[in-house]
Amino acid sequence: MTAMSRRLLVLTPVLVLTTFVLYLYTSHELGHFSALSTFYNFSSAYTPPTPPLDLGFISKTYVISLPHRTDRRNDIVRLMNGLQISNWVYHDGTYANTSIVQDLLHNVQAQRVENEDYSLQDTIHLPFSWPADANNKFPSYDSNSSSDPNSIALAGAELWLSQPTPDVPLPKTSMICAEDNFRLTKYSAEMPQWRYLTPERVAAFHSHLTAIRRVVDDNARAGVDLSRVEGKIQENIALILEDDVDMEVDIKERMSVLLPMLPYDWDMLFLGFCWSKETIHPVVEDPYIIPKKNLLYPSFQPRCLHAYALSPAGAVRLLMHLRNEAFAYGRSVDLATEWLIWDQRVNSFTVVPPVTIQRKVTKTDITLFGGALWKEKLEEGVLGTKQSGDEV
Repeated sequence: MTAMSRRLLVLTPVLVLTTFVLYLYTSHELGHFSALSTFYNFSSAYTPPTPPLDLGFISKTYVISLPHRTDRRNDIVRLMNGLQISNWVYHDGTYANTSIVQDLLHNVQAQRVENEDYSLQDTIHLPFSWPADANNKFPSYDSNSSSDPNSIALAGAELWLSQPTPDVPLPKTSMICAEDNFRLTKYSAEMPQWRYLTPERVAAFHSHLTAIRRVVDDNARAGVDLSRVEGKIQENIALILEDDVDMEVDIKERMSVLLPMLPYDWDMLFLGFCWSKETIHPVVEDPYIIPKKNLLYPSFQPRCLHAYALSPAGAVRLLMHLRNEAFAYGRSVDLATEWLIWDQRVNSFTVVPPVTIQRKVTKTDITLFGGALWKEKLEEGVLGTKQSGDEV
């Protein structure tokens, strides 16, 4: 073979490749690229890589916070940065001294006034029933909606603020928090303070209800599937936090062990709680998983909503219960969720010991008579909380 032949043998593949690239370029400029790319599957839309889940399982975090609490918001930024949580937003809390809260109190009283008669006994049960949508353990979007088939329409107490305020006077004494479905007890000055339905408690209820609504709407806009498949770990999990929390520095590793142990149809997961012995039910076990630091239990009666996760269907189910007109705003929101769990309306689980706590180092905006005495601990909190419950 001559030197010229060898040279042509080497250059031929290069020339062919160069010609093909030039053809693709000119075809694109002339508008012919789409047909060629379809044949070669070049036209498939580019799908960017899915960002890593925060804490290994959270798609988005919502932090309920009053806008003026810059002290707490500064700490939240430290917490998010410390745990490398990137997809999070503030959800502005509701102020207790607003007309919104007064309107809601009038609506609550309108639900009570017709049947609130203590002439025969001090404790009464008012008429109550759950709406059909709250009874559905496998909810779906409103496919019959003319405006948006991938949505959950406003209903129940969500519509109160768009309607005229009921013309009913509020009681001269404090309103009382309802219990069970709709049980009321006659006012007494000797009642513990948590029994009183204060504007602060109504504001907190509104803050959480609107945060849950936001989760539902965000999921709907993103086309998140509400179906639950046995044997499949749920995705698109939302986390709702209050702005006074601290978390274990290794919460991601701890939760990676517990998440696969959840049943496929779970609704709610408490990462922190208070005022409850959450080890009453048998611990959740898996023959292939041995948790080291935390265990998972079916929820018993957890109070405090400073840190809870919601599955997509769970967010819808919780919304449909909390907005029920005979149930909404009639008690503190954590007593509402506690009853829903106790009555087995919501399929909830609790991490024990908690991996998230309320720090209680600044004044609360909910309780008027001093902070709670429930002392929580972390092994090592991102913001400095130690086993003693104190910060260092």
